[in-house]
Amino acid sequence: MEYVVLDADDKPERVERAAELALAAPGGRGAGWITLATDDKEARIEQLEDLGLEVQRDQDWLMTIQLSEQPALKLHERYALHTELEDDLIITRATLHGGVVSSGRMAVVGPDAVADRIETDPAHRRRGLGSAVMASLVETAAAQGAKRGILIASIDGLRLYRSLGWKVIADVVTARC
Repeated sequence: MEYVVLDADDKPERVERAAELALAAPGGRGAGWITLATDDKEARIEQLEDLGLEVQRDQDWLMTIQLSEQPALKLHERYALHTELEDDLIITRATLHGGVVSSGRMAVVGPDAVADRIETDPAHRRRGLGSAVMASLVETAAAQGAKRGILIASIDGLRLYRSLGWKVIADVVTARC
């Protein structure tokens, strides 16, 4: 179970409540997670550790974009792009000879579209596949009524998302119980 706190700096009591919930998550130790958006990463790390959680030391960022601002992109003709909608979840896959070489998903929640698990096989990187997958996800989310895109970027994805116009709005700290 993951608990997300977007106003951790303004309301540290919400971090405390999320920690209580994570520590009580069914499944025992390690089953509960907390993800915080923050402008004061060191203070949030200290707070989480004081609450008995194990902070993950990966660098991540919360990013956003108005979906209408992300450019539409074409996929190289040797690849095929497949997008499907499962309820409010959009799944896009780029394939080569039937095998998936890049993929991603985006959940539409009201006016927001949350991107997740954007991945490209290392042998197929630097060919625009991640950009094409993101463009397809954004186009489909906009058609579903979403206006704003949200994602958490790792160091590996940061350059891709910035090249597509996404903006960093906060650091992200993740911890588990």
